[in-house]
Amino acid sequence: MPASLFSWYGTRELGALGERGSVLSGEIELNRFNRLTGLLHSDAGSVTATMRFRQERGGWLIIDMEYETTVQLVCQRCLEPLDYHVRDRVEMALLETPSLESHVPEGYEPLVLDEDRLMPAMLLEDELIISLPIVPRHARPEGCGDPAEALDET
Repeated sequence: MPASLFSWYGTRELGALGERGSVLSGEIELNRFNRLTGLLHSDAGSVTATMRFRQERGGWLIIDMEYETTVQLVCQRCLEPLDYHVRDRVEMALLETPSLESHVPEGYEPLVLDEDRLMPAMLLEDELIISLPIVPRHARPEGCGDPAEALDET
């Protein structure tokens, strides 16, 4: 069975992915992310993601994740749709317990496993959510639509 971004992986499977240097990648429709879609103006579109697993010195299991998408948010200045491009790369060290966080090598984000398992798609959704601006708005006021103008057209 091929590896999937929507599969649950336990510590044994994650270790095997790291030992083999496995790569999980794919394109996921935004409407599959329940928590994310509640923050969007529209759930149209998709995100492409690649997760590379590897073992580092000291036994650390590392996930190198890259993702890219454009989401549609609501501008808080004009209340019109706003396209927001997201592209990021993050390297995470998987931890079985929070007590290991202080030992994570520099440059890696600690990631504590939930009940000793991980679903890559949920991790991707978490990263997308934290990459969104707290107050989305067009870069310049001139880029804003005029809500009053939109009302006049109806």
